Amino acid sequence: MGPMRRRIINLMVMVNFTLFLFSHVSAASILGDDWESFFKEKVTLGGFVENIAGLATGHGDSNFDTSNRFIMNRFTIQPEININFAEQLKFFISWRFVAEPRYRSETRSRRATVQPAGSGRPLPADFYSEYKGVPWEAVADISPTDKLQIRLGRQFISWGETDGLRILDVIDPQDNTIFTPAAPNLFSLEETRIPQWGIRVLYTVRPVSNTILEFFANPGLEGKKKRVDDISAGNDISDGHADGDARFGRWSAHPETRIATGRLFANPLGTLPVVAPIARREYPDAGDSWKIGARLTHNFGELNAGVGYIWGYNPQGLDLVFKRESTPFLLGPPSPGTPTGIRLKLVNDRTNIFAAHLNYPIGDPFGIPIKSALRGELAFYPDKPYNISEFPGRNCVTGAPTGLMAGPSCKHPSNIVEKHTLRYSIGLDRSTFIPFLQDDPWRPFRMSLQLFQSVIFNHEDGIRNFFNAGKIKRFQSAITFRVGTGYFGDTILPDFFMLYEPLGNWVFNPAITYAPSWNENIKMSLIGVIYDGNKFTGITGFFTRKDSVFLQMRYQF
Repeated sequence: MGPMRRRIINLMVMVNFTLFLFSHVSAASILGDDWESFFKEKVTLGGFVENIAGLATGHGDSNFDTSNRFIMNRFTIQPEININFAEQLKFFISWRFVAEPRYRSETRSRRATVQPAGSGRPLPADFYSEYKGVPWEAVADISPTDKLQIRLGRQFISWGETDGLRILDVIDPQDNTIFTPAAPNLFSLEETRIPQWGIRVLYTVRPVSNTILEFFANPGLEGKKKRVDDISAGNDISDGHADGDARFGRWSAHPETRIATGRLFANPLGTLPVVAPIARREYPDAGDSWKIGARLTHNFGELNAGVGYIWGYNPQGLDLVFKRESTPFLLGPPSPGTPTGIRLKLVNDRTNIFAAHLNYPIGDPFGIPIKSALRGELAFYPDKPYNISEFPGRNCVTGAPTGLMAGPSCKHPSNIVEKHTLRYSIGLDRSTFIPFLQDDPWRPFRMSLQLFQSVIFNHEDGIRNFFNAGKIKRFQSAITFRVGTGYFGDTILPDFFMLYEPLGNWVFNPAITYAPSWNENIKMSLIGVIYDGNKFTGITGFFTRKDSVFLQMRYQF
């Protein structure tokens, strides 16, 4: 974090505290004779301590053999402070301290996988740790009137409420280097978000219809790797600075799913069939990372619906693209044995996102007290960029086949196309009553069933993932199902999540939690994550066979 951003963040924290001191609860009353009663009545301390241990159980493959290997031991302490100065002014602050070591199995995988051969050294000792003094959250909630609410500081902002996959949850970036993908029973989307410094304003235009106008602005004060999704790349990719590498890690794609990346963007100039990619990661600049948005929500009877707009960089890791920075060139004197090089940069796209959502409660259809809700989310991306290749690969000059699955696009020399893209989800959410047990015929179950779909308009054959030769079809679909309940006075809490892609990919994420009746602050969970399918396709296919089991222990204080 640069000195200027550090000064701005310090200034924002000082502004928050200044607001507190000038609230109707005076500084004298805080620090004077009534300080003890103030802390008893106005200040609440809380937080949690958590440890997660993980073991890889999948048999792996030739380059990622982690069967029965220790892959996670993550210890987290998060202290939290709530200060309720008045109904018009509240303050919340928390810090997150994480200690997590490097892992021997991951180091072996890096040595076998990262190219050029021999460059895959162990990750930095503190790669997974978090111990900086910057607050995890630091927000002031200000309510000048009953209709106006302002939240200022480092905070989470989300318009989405889906399980496992994101539709409108694209305001805050996610950390995808640490957390298992599509496994909400272990790390939900709420836990993987990275909070951002900014302001959020909600104004109730018409209370009777719950008509709310919302505005937010995030100026991009975070470090460069926290402004957008931090990802585990298919190979180490540097931005030229030690703290800017996108590194191959435990949740990277399978190495054999990558054909030689350079051959996706250029054909060799000589007889040696090698194109060496010289790739770098380009993060959005600090002064260029503003994200702003507005949304209007309204109740039409029981139907709650809204429309919104987001402008800024698309943070999602799967939406990155490689851009060519050069034409192919020889990496040495012209000769039959000289390899070809190509310069690439991995970038996020600045975009406009048009958003909409609906939420409609379902009461007692056909006399059955389901008591659920129909929920939908929609996001439209105009001119979204995709990498595109020729399938099968061929020489664009001679037309001769290269013998590879894919090669550089002959129609699009930049290897990029821009297409309007629509993403949406629809499904049932919230607690649902299901006739299941004879002695408890209307037992409450927490159930979610959602359909996700992505549509690329004016689709072209050859549109693919940026990191491998896996094609992206015009329609991509996924279905998620989640159900959970409680037994023995809610001390035993089973929960099951499943994701299915029609391409043939599955994710199973079962969990069982023990919450002892003698201490409601303790929870212990045994969690499994199982991946299956085609490792070249879909959203989750490239995690196939990276099965794991985790033991999570949390104490809430």
